[in-house]
Amino acid sequence: MLRHVTIRWRITIGTLVIAIVLATAAVVVFRAQVEHILSTTTTTLLRHDAAPYVTDITDTGTPSIERAGTGQLVAVVDPAGTVVESSLPRALEGRIAEIVKLPGDTNTVVNADDSYRVYNASVITNEGAWTIITARNEDSSILSLDRITQALMIGALVIVIGFGVASWLLTGAALRPVDRMRKQAEALVAQGSTEPLPIGSATDELSELATTLNLFISDVRQSVDRERQLVSDASHELRTPLAILMAQLELAHLSHGDADALEAQIVSAQHSVARLSGLATGLLELSQLEARAPDIRSSWAQLADELAASVDRARMVAVASTVTIDFDVAGEPTDSSYLIAVENFGRIVNNLTSNAIAAQPHGGSVRIALRHSDTELLLTVVDSGPGMPESFLPVAFDRFSRPDAARAAQNGGSGLGLAIVQAIVQAANGSVTLSNAAGFTVTVSLPALAANGAR
Repeated sequence: MLRHVTIRWRITIGTLVIAIVLATAAVVVFRAQVEHILSTTTTTLLRHDAAPYVTDITDTGTPSIERAGTGQLVAVVDPAGTVVESSLPRALEGRIAEIVKLPGDTNTVVNADDSYRVYNASVITNEGAWTIITARNEDSSILSLDRITQALMIGALVIVIGFGVASWLLTGAALRPVDRMRKQAEALVAQGSTEPLPIGSATDELSELATTLNLFISDVRQSVDRERQLVSDASHELRTPLAILMAQLELAHLSHGDADALEAQIVSAQHSVARLSGLATGLLELSQLEARAPDIRSSWAQLADELAASVDRARMVAVASTVTIDFDVAGEPTDSSYLIAVENFGRIVNNLTSNAIAAQPHGGSVRIALRHSDTELLLTVVDSGPGMPESFLPVAFDRFSRPDAARAAQNGGSGLGLAIVQAIVQAANGSVTLSNAAGFTVTVSLPALAANGAR
């Protein structure tokens, strides 16, 4: 049932239940304490009433019988069982023989509508055992106890109601910023605004909630923006090769009587299909990299081995363009690891060497160096090509971006290679920089993790 009510009602109901339990326990305990005090007081008074008679019999052996004081209910029974003095009410005088035989020294005797607390004091003399009986009417004590209990119950009820009202008001005040935040969020959605939720001046759980929600909203918006940008870029980049492919297929259809022309069109169409395949593969890789954070760690030895394997693959590709590829791995074995999968490190090397080979199709050189220190791993790729325009370097990592000059699109590149490199490096908490100094240079830095996984 509580799932169908508001948080305000849940807290108020919970507070009321707790207040009722505590108030009931307090009433029961307080009433028991008062009842104990009244009972102890009555017993003390009964013993005080019997004390003069006990002292007289103990001192003289025979009682000096006197009339009981006003309000005192006393009876003296001699060893023979004869009542020699009594100020007890008639209802109790007829039950003296029964009262003498009651166990213990203090008992409660109920007669009709009256309740009495009676005390038996036995005094042993040479003549036998004398019994002193004192009594007090408990009706006034019971009435007082009932009135005290009633007052306690009324007080407890007032306290419970007060707790409920206070809980309702305080909960409303505490949740008011949440309601205001919800209304502001609805207004922002209705207006199509991209502004974050306002954060109150107080530093409390609600401000922390607003901050967390803003971070979540920012991440969601960035994800949506990336998807929109991906769709926009993909549609823009795919439009041209698709149009070219359609034109090539139409030309191939028109060249069905000319074998050489038909073959040339088919080869051109194959290049267009290869470019489309490269675009699709690159977009898929970027989507996978941005959708998940890597949790795989690789050692220095694993990355060094992968570098050698990647260079071997690059050399096979570079045979046609007579580009020379050299690499150098320097550094003693280390226990450090790096937050990157071996295959992703291979992607970095493959993309950078492919770009370097494409930038110098008629010979040249590529030098690759791998180093490590206590804090980081450094991968450097330097080619002897013409480099990139300085104005292009700030946007070189954008998707589908290509320089206008030396490293242009005539090589069939998709413009996703550097974007993929940056995505992999950022996922590994590293950095990548470009420079035209001493040849076009790409430097990748990955932070080292200690043996326990800490940076």
